Amino acid sequence: MSNYKAILLDFGNVIININPELTTKAFAEISGKSEQRIAQKLIDSQLFRRYESGMFDDDEFREIVRQTIGYPFSDEEVDRAWNSLLLDIPNKRVELLIELKGRFPLFLLSNTNHIHIQASNKILQKRHGISTLDSLFNKAFYSYEMGLWKPDEDIYKQVIRETGFAAEDILFIDDNELNIKSASSLGFQTIHHHPEEKDLSDYFDF
Repeated sequence: MSNYKAILLDFGNVIININPELTTKAFAEISGKSEQRIAQKLIDSQLFRRYESGMFDDDEFREIVRQTIGYPFSDEEVDRAWNSLLLDIPNKRVELLIELKGRFPLFLLSNTNHIHIQASNKILQKRHGISTLDSLFNKAFYSYEMGLWKPDEDIYKQVIRETGFAAEDILFIDDNELNIKSASSLGFQTIHHHPEEKDLSDYFDF
């Protein structure tokens, strides 16, 4: 890495630990259908991408889940299963974010959705006494609000426009190789994060 002027972070498995298989398992336990069948239905329907690109609101999403899986989940059951992939945000990462924001303009760029952000805020409030994820950043860019999706180039171009920083001046950390390749092609400094090998704090020596 050369001298960067701003930092852009992914959310899932960079800041918050996640396990998407837990959502498939939760839907299977409630519906009595196999995990393999549900996983395939979610893939075939492109449910994650469609919802997280802002194509429908929360109530529409819940109804599409019911139709896609073929089970009359309650709204609460959908939300509970959907949020089961969200695990913990270690205290040292929260402390790191606070430290980073004091040193650099700090931004978040996440493929995510309203239900997950609401649940993440509750995790932050309960475990860390922090009201919202947004408060940890100069600006949080959420795919569902932008109507865009990583790794499409347009989402990175919007970050450049709104932050006012050149791509070359931004350090971007993400655990998805395609997202890293797309950002690198536009000139971002990048780190492909492997959560099983390193923690976010390992990249900064404060």
